[in-house]
Parts: sequence; C-alpha cells; structure tokens
Amino acid sequence: MSRKTELYLYEQQRKIFKQDITNIKELFFEKIYSIFENAEQEAEDYQNILWNNLMEQPYCDENGEIDPGDFVDSIQAEGYKKYEILSLMQYRTMGMWVACMCQVWEQQLYSFVIQEERNNCIKYDDSDKGKGFQFSKEVFEYHNQPFEDMWCWDKIKELRLLVNVIKHAEGGSEKRLRKIRPDYFFHDHGTGKIDLLQLYNSTLLEPTIQIQKKDFIDYYDALMEFWDELPERMISTNEI
Repeated sequence: MSRKTELYLYEQQRKIFKQDITNIKELFFEKIYSIFENAEQEAEDYQNILWNNLMEQPYCDENGEIDPGDFVDSIQAEGYKKYEILSLMQYRTMGMWVACMCQVWEQQLYSFVIQEERNNCIKYDDSDKGKGFQFSKEVFEYHNQPFEDMWCWDKIKELRLLVNVIKHAEGGSEKRLRKIRPDYFFHDHGTGKIDLLQLYNSTLLEPTIQIQKKDFIDYYDALMEFWDELPERMISTNEI
C-alpha cells in the first residue's frame, strides 16, 4: 500500500531545539564573553603589576641606584603581548561558539529527520545519510519545506559559510562569503583598511575575520526564526 510521509514537529520538540540553542547563546555571553570583554584594561592591570613588582626588587646598578626607565619599554611590550593574547583568544572563542551553535542546529536537523524516518517506518539509503546537512535539507525539500523559501535562510546560509571559513580559511566558502559580507575581511587600522586574511592566510592564527557580538546575536535570531517558521506538519508530495 502506498502512502505519503510526513515530518511532524510537535511543539515540545520545537521548544527543546530552541532552548538548546538559546542555552549556547546565553552561556556564552554570561560566562565566556565577559572573560575577554575588558582585554585592554586587563593588559593595563598586568602591566601595572609588572611595574610594581619591579619597584619592589632590590636591584641596583654599579652606582647603587635603580633606574626604572631602563625597564619601561620591556614592561610596555609585555603589556601589549598580554593584550594580543587576550584579543586573539576572544576572537577564537567567538568563532568556536558560533561554529558550535551552527553545528548543534545541523545535528538537530539530522536527529529530527532520523526520528521521523523511524516514526514513518521508512528507510533512507545510508549513502544519502552520509551527506550530512545536504541529506537533511533534501528530506525537508521532499516534504515540501525547501529552506530557500524561508525568511531566515539567507542569514543561516551566511552563518554556514562563515563556519566553513573559520575552519578552512581560504577557499570556495571564503569567496562566497566575501560577496555578501565584505566587511568581515577588512580591518580598519586607522590609516586605511587591510585584508588580514590575505595577509596571514589563516582564520585562527590571527584575528582575521571581523566578526562582532551583533553577528553572533543575528545568527542566533535566524536559528530561532527557523524553528519558529517551520509548520507543525510537513507532508511529502509523493507516495512511497
């Protein structure tokens, strides 16, 4: 007997998916982002500690005197190094959590599709399942829910490109992301703009992508909109 299949997104499941992503966003900004938020002040405090420690040392030159001026440059260099480390780790951490949020969403899609495969007593080919996100996307399309028709899709597509660029640096995703978010690639250093990715050929060794706090929130909002926009029942066009 032939029959149509459906994807049934019951309300509690929708809430669970949304809450999981919300937990990522809230924990990041409440616990993680704040660690690096005052990198400049922390570097200055570190510099002051070095300076105070120096002043407490019983060091004397051949005349029996200590000249703090001899250490100004080295202490300033250490303070700047501290700032660079904190800034880089803030950048890396932002990238990791954005990527995590995106990957959690993709795995939510996959787990939901497999759940509905069992509920509908059907069997997808293992080779198709191995396609990952593309497989999930095709299953939704088969059930008359193409992602391209959703209001949030452009922003989610941008997010997925960004995650690929963070992971792989230069390549196809980077070229596509440049077209829609050129601002990610140019750093204004006061006297002009410089393309740091082209300079360093890396997205993790240096803070080359200019991702901001607002970008994280915009991507989160798009993922929330995705789960809100999906209908409760998505029915296949064809029978099996």
